[in-house]
Amino acid sequence: MKTSVKAAVFVLLSIFVIQGVWAIADKSPTADELAHHVASGYSYLLTGDFRMNPASPPVPRMLAAFPLLFLKARAPLDHPSWKEGNSPVFAHQFFYVYNKDADQLIFWARIPILFLSALFGLAVFLWSRKLFGDAGGLAGLCLYVFCPDILAHSSLGTADLSVGFFSFLTFVAFWAYLKEPLLKRALWTGAAAGLAFLSKFTAVLLFPILLLVLLVSGKIKSVRFWHVPVLLTTCFLTVWAGYFFEIKPLLKNTPDSPKKIAFLKKIGGERLVRFSEKTPIPLSTFTSAVGSMVFTRAKGTHAYLLGEWSGKGWWYYYFIAFFVKNTIPFLLFGLLGLVFIRRLGADRLTLATLLGPLLFFFLVTMPDRAQAGIRYFLPVYPLWIALGAGATAYFWKKGGLSRICAVVLLLWHAASALLVGPHYLAYFNEIAGGPEGGRRILRDSNIDWGQDLKGLARVVKEANYPRVVLFYAWPADPGYYKIPYRKIKDEELLKPENEVYAVAVHRMDRAVWTKGLKPDRTVGHSILIYDLRSSK
Repeated sequence: MKTSVKAAVFVLLSIFVIQGVWAIADKSPTADELAHHVASGYSYLLTGDFRMNPASPPVPRMLAAFPLLFLKARAPLDHPSWKEGNSPVFAHQFFYVYNKDADQLIFWARIPILFLSALFGLAVFLWSRKLFGDAGGLAGLCLYVFCPDILAHSSLGTADLSVGFFSFLTFVAFWAYLKEPLLKRALWTGAAAGLAFLSKFTAVLLFPILLLVLLVSGKIKSVRFWHVPVLLTTCFLTVWAGYFFEIKPLLKNTPDSPKKIAFLKKIGGERLVRFSEKTPIPLSTFTSAVGSMVFTRAKGTHAYLLGEWSGKGWWYYYFIAFFVKNTIPFLLFGLLGLVFIRRLGADRLTLATLLGPLLFFFLVTMPDRAQAGIRYFLPVYPLWIALGAGATAYFWKKGGLSRICAVVLLLWHAASALLVGPHYLAYFNEIAGGPEGGRRILRDSNIDWGQDLKGLARVVKEANYPRVVLFYAWPADPGYYKIPYRKIKDEELLKPENEVYAVAVHRMDRAVWTKGLKPDRTVGHSILIYDLRSSK
């Protein structure tokens, strides 16, 4: 690799880390970080017990919590919430009662995810370079480094970035295995898949995707079928190791046990209930949590799209989310990669690896009833980036105006991230009308996940507001930031008083008077301030 290429990689990754630290320092804890991930992960490291909110696998949680061991953070293991497995209460005690510096805890919990994402970016560069040369590799890294969605979730102590990384490694390892079916490559594929399963349960999509890639690539005859059980066993052992080789009964130390007992009784009677209460099995927490995840996703969530709320979802939700939550150059590069894919020199296997997961993700999520944000699509972002890298390499070789256009699009992409920073979570492209227009299209983790209490505290101080009436949807504590506030009253949702109101975007529809009323200020694009004092 040329010295100039190495230098460019170093500069781009350094810019990425700087952007990430900027967001990390600026944002208050998001809902999932505070209520579910960080404190739960810390309890896993201290006790080896996974009772605290096992609805998400442990690796990203433990990774985020690892620096807190050096801070000697206190865990509320003597609080009733530990025995009850009550994650939100346990987390509140952890951040605001047993420890006094929640900002320090959340800052260091985010750092490991940021550096994991930097490795992710390096992996994207290396694979794009392998496929499309230096120009393709650097273009792919540029698309990664300045992607607002990736920056947003690289700066949070959550699981979405981790599952994206290890899913990508699984795709690449399987691609390498199908090129040359060696045992060590089957082992790498199984280990990467296991780490994806240890990051988020949406990794259950990996094996159908790998089967699709295998069938479409035409490589099925070259596979050594005794490698299949080796791959699966490696995946199983990796997942089991992530749970510290846990062996316990399904119903021991599990939340919502009455609901699980009722379900087990329904499908297997008292005999299955007794088995689940008394018989230790490997991966019991994982097994129980996967069942809960399937039930939750079938039940659905209360999602928002284009001015409507629904518990059933929309088949086109992720198509719109992907279209408005990414920069226009990012979309164009991927689309150009699709158009010119036959001219990129990619073989059938590479085409299957690039297109198979993308197609599968969009199709399988069409009937999804739990539509909580574009973050669920991070596993296929690097494949879209690789398509864009291929398109860039193609135009770079053509030279002249094509090369100038490629550079201009990459600069536009970079400027989009730099201009919205550090508010990457709230990014919407120009077609959506930016974050101001975006809040009419999507909600939840697409724009407002509770991340701007720290910013609200700054605005309240700068504007010298004596008090704000706060309508906030998330578990972080406004009192920690010394915000003078009171909670909104039910009657104020219909008719406000002569006060200063701070309304979280996720809740703005319930405050019906906000419709058509322009806010006086916005905080990080996720909190709207309305100064309704008569003598302001």
